[in-house]
Amino acid sequence: MKLHRVRDFLAGALTMALVAGLAVPAGAALASKTIQVLTGADIYIDGVEMKPTDANGNPVETFVYNGTTYVPLRAVSEYLGENVQWDGANQRVYIGETPGAKQYLNTVCPPYQSHKYETPTTVSMAGQTYANAIRLGGWYSSGWALYNLNGQYSTLRFTVGHIDDADMHPAELNIYLDDTLALSMELDPEAMPEALEVPLNSALQMKIEITDSGFALGEVEIN
Repeated sequence: MKLHRVRDFLAGALTMALVAGLAVPAGAALASKTIQVLTGADIYIDGVEMKPTDANGNPVETFVYNGTTYVPLRAVSEYLGENVQWDGANQRVYIGETPGAKQYLNTVCPPYQSHKYETPTTVSMAGQTYANAIRLGGWYSSGWALYNLNGQYSTLRFTVGHIDDADMHPAELNIYLDDTLALSMELDPEAMPEALEVPLNSALQMKIEITDSGFALGEVEIN
């Protein structure tokens, strides 16, 4: 589609412009340099003006130097739907996925629609604490969450189990990918937590459903 082509082109072009403009050898230390620039260049994406801001929402200027237009990397990347990470130890910028880093579903792809859905800071299952958790369902009733994966992910990993001190009711976990059932399992309140991995196969949409509130998914990663 046109939007995807424009997004891909801009992301590649802007990244190349910044890397070429820096011209810092791999592994070299960053150095300060005083330069004269032209400011005030406006940025339009698909005919809509983008007003760059920093991580705190403050306006950031673009500028032109030696015939190259420089833009705030974080502002443009996030506008195009990509995460940006600064690795200070290695003086590197990562756009999108950071090698070796874990991505949690709650952070990178929260649900766009849900019912009886909670994201507690932590949950305790079989005496062990799990962060990045999802709790779904109510008293003898289902809870669910819908996620727009947009074909960007390949694997979902999590640990599912009964929440300590919750009611001892059995339940069922169902995961749908593009309206097709990809995982269905009975949840036993007396069973130990189980680590699972679900191939996402570049699905566009995912639905997670649990039929009772006594269970949770912990450390929910997506890659």
